[in-house]
Amino acid sequence: MNQTSAVTTGGIAISTATLMPAVEWILSLMFHVPVPPSVSSLVAGVVVAGVHAGINAVKARTEAKATPAAQ
Repeated sequence: MNQTSAVTTGGIAISTATLMPAVEWILSLMFHVPVPPSVSSLVAGVVVAGVHAGINAVKARTEAKATPAAQ
């Protein structure tokens, strides 16, 4: 199993914090009420986790194609 560096994990945390204001703004436009910061941070975290999982899936798929099959 591959090790994940702390730099990548830190980048994900910063990305979540960076997305929070945009998510809060979008949610307030959708629901026409102020959104608590906890909700916007949760939604931003889910978005970042989904993107991270998608990147990992694409990376695993490309690595599987690059590795020749054992005979």
